[in-house]
Amino acid sequence: MSHQSLVKSLAVLSLSGLLLAACSDTEAPELTDENTEQTDVNDESNTDSSSEEPSTTLSQNMLDWVPMIEDTEYVYEGEGAEGASYTVYPQFTHSDTMQLVQSTSGTDMVKVYEYTENEVREVFLRGETYFRDDIVDTGLTTGQDTFDILLQSPIEKGHSWESPSGSVSEITGTNVAVETPTGNYEAIEVTRKLNDSTTVLYYAPEVGLVQTISDPDSDMTVTSTLSKIQEDTAEEIPLTVYELNEMATALTKADATMKLNTNDPARIQLTEILNGSTGDMTIPSLTENVEINYMYLGNDGIVHVDFSEEITEMQAGSGIESLLLQSIVNTIGGLYQADEVLLTVETEPYSSGHILLEEGQTMKVDQSVVE
Repeated sequence: MSHQSLVKSLAVLSLSGLLLAACSDTEAPELTDENTEQTDVNDESNTDSSSEEPSTTLSQNMLDWVPMIEDTEYVYEGEGAEGASYTVYPQFTHSDTMQLVQSTSGTDMVKVYEYTENEVREVFLRGETYFRDDIVDTGLTTGQDTFDILLQSPIEKGHSWESPSGSVSEITGTNVAVETPTGNYEAIEVTRKLNDSTTVLYYAPEVGLVQTISDPDSDMTVTSTLSKIQEDTAEEIPLTVYELNEMATALTKADATMKLNTNDPARIQLTEILNGSTGDMTIPSLTENVEINYMYLGNDGIVHVDFSEEITEMQAGSGIESLLLQSIVNTIGGLYQADEVLLTVETEPYSSGHILLEEGQTMKVDQSVVE
């Protein structure tokens, strides 16, 4: 080998050695926390997917768990308290609300449920309510500034929420077996706590509430269980009607019943009772051509009722006309448990040849003319 070739070979070997030394001095890249977490997540995901058993998919549609029913009465049988047995009937439904009346042996309570995409809220609650108004339309309030969220998505075990009322609810079970006289259901279990009280509610798909257990761990447990679903039925509202006596000198009382389906306004059937079409009155207070345009209880505690103009065409003297008007006021005031009625004709004050009411003047329920 020539001297020149030898020098070139040594130069190449020296350069290779330097490169190898540089590579050995370079540190290996460290794994960051992010890399580690991602690896753990992937490992965990792979483990879960391989071992998880198939589960039933739960509907996230609120209407499946709290359905808007019509013309159907739910009957609940109770244990542990007098008010544990009750019935529920849907009075009015709208696109996003449902008004119910819950009736026990002692009282009627009206509720309004409001539906959104991800929850159902109880936004109106009024006890001792024996009349039927569409609360969403009339705007009646109760001074209630808080409400309960009955159900909220996601519908899955462990999901919890707090209501403006202060109650805290949690879905504590899914596909829970519940036996009732109406059938066996796989329900979701919602546990609601408020102060020292606990209520467990069971909702079945396409049926709704099938069982309620209050304070299940105490000695005062109260249970309400769905026992009957009565379809194609009407709500019955008892009514005391007042009419002229045979001598037209005073008023007498008679019992009647309004039978109303879902979304039926009470004013239509009340008109039929007052004009004698139903046979409940011997001497009708209205003629057959009179209509009630609207009727509702205002937040002022006064019943507002507006008649068609034919009501002023009574063929009677002033004394009888006065008694006929009083019979109407007593009947309507009694239905609403109100003391005053604002009676108008086509939105104007009542005015006939004998009687003239001023703007805003009300008539009071008067039992002194009843024999």
